[in-house]
Amino acid sequence: MAKDLTVSQIERQNVLNNTAALPRIQEALEIEALEFQGVYYVTKQMAADYYGVELRTIENCLADNEEELRHNGYRL
Repeated sequence: MAKDLTVSQIERQNVLNNTAALPRIQEALEIEALEFQGVYYVTKQMAADYYGVELRTIENCLADNEEELRHNGYRL
């Protein structure tokens, strides 16, 4: 059975801990990111453009999930 990343924080964390999977996921999803000193960054506007939503939608998602995101390295 496939893991549902939308409901399982543990499964999301497992993906983030898999350093071999992250570049493959980025490539498969054709996510454009900015690389600086070996760290990839995505702006809020880049995320909004990728998902085809308004910037406010991204900001609301970030606010709703702030604790988990910060735990996983989210930086503003």
